[in-house]
Amino acid sequence: MTIRHMCLDVRGAIKNFSKRQLTGMFRRPDGTRLTAEEAKDHLLDHLAEGHEVIPMGPCNNFDYVKGCQGHATEADADGASP
Repeated sequence: MTIRHMCLDVRGAIKNFSKRQLTGMFRRPDGTRLTAEEAKDHLLDHLAEGHEVIPMGPCNNFDYVKGCQGHATEADADGASP
């Protein structure tokens, strides 16, 4: 079995999220939340860097165009079938 982490479509979030949904979506290093406008700017920065999707949490196998590339479970590593 392969685990895949969730990701956010950057362009979709910019187009479809309300100010209420954007408010607090991201945090600064000090823990304070970004305003809706700051969050939108952050998403626009991702687009400018060529990032079509961004991870919704930690992922060490992430592609900013395709998303999580998958993580093998212990069963996969042992060669066992689900």
